[in-house]
Amino acid sequence: MPRAERRELAFGWKLAPKADGRFDLIDGQSIDADVYYDGEGTSASRPVALYFHGGNFVSGSKELLGKLHIQKLLEFGFVVVSANYRLCPTISLADGPVSDALDAYQWVRERLPTVLKEQTGVSLDVKKIVVFGHSCGATLALLTPPLAILDIFGMKYLQDPAFHTASENRGPPIDEAFVNQVFQQVPAPSTAAPPMTATGPDLKNPRIAWMFSALKKGALIESIVADSNYETVDPAFLFSKRKFPPTYFIHGTADTLVPHKLSQEAHDELVVAGRESHLVLVEGAPHGLDARMQEGDDTYRTIVKGLEFLKAHI
Repeated sequence: MPRAERRELAFGWKLAPKADGRFDLIDGQSIDADVYYDGEGTSASRPVALYFHGGNFVSGSKELLGKLHIQKLLEFGFVVVSANYRLCPTISLADGPVSDALDAYQWVRERLPTVLKEQTGVSLDVKKIVVFGHSCGATLALLTPPLAILDIFGMKYLQDPAFHTASENRGPPIDEAFVNQVFQQVPAPSTAAPPMTATGPDLKNPRIAWMFSALKKGALIESIVADSNYETVDPAFLFSKRKFPPTYFIHGTADTLVPHKLSQEAHDELVVAGRESHLVLVEGAPHGLDARMQEGDDTYRTIVKGLEFLKAHI
């Protein structure tokens, strides 16, 4: 079994790297990524699996990547990178999450090999990069150009009514002044509380409360897409416009946050365009279907098949 080692490194946005391999943002922030590698692995160059977390582009962090996902990828010989990105709504989807995800991909290709080799002795084969993500993290994965993509209940077709229709389940009343405290968080943070806890959403956190309030109003996506320019942030515009990477979709049929029909539609569109695509619909599974999976259970086996797909394409 691999001995997992972790390094936290920083990448930034549109600035040249400093001598130590870190990047700084214009406003002084840095954006971090966790890099996992097998401390007992061979000296051969290793492929990279880059991950983006979920949270509706508003919440969460790199720590949301599960230990079982990491362990299996290390067994497959990957170096695993879980990257943060700046969170909406105090920055737009294009200028925050999308820009930072593309920057993270570039950083993995251009800077991480030198930094990791110097710090750990681990060599990377940057011609072998795959990308995966959960929910909105899968959106970001679909916008990158790797060898293969694993989309786990990902958001796409962002203009679909599912993302713009108010929920009939209104839930408890929310104080607008309280939730609007999120707009005081400037500059936009690149890490936040997870969207859900063991007991449900933490509505005492203004960021989480704002997110659920916007979701219930059907206004979240509209509020973070600047000037309604969906073409720059929605991977659906790419499915038939370029040689799209081989893609594997996993989606639960009982997902009430991101309808599984959107993965079906994406799969169908890619197949018609002559691209390699695989779709696994998990009957009765909700959004976050693998959040509580255990090694060896049915969900684990489903996820492992998706990770094996990534391995097969390096």
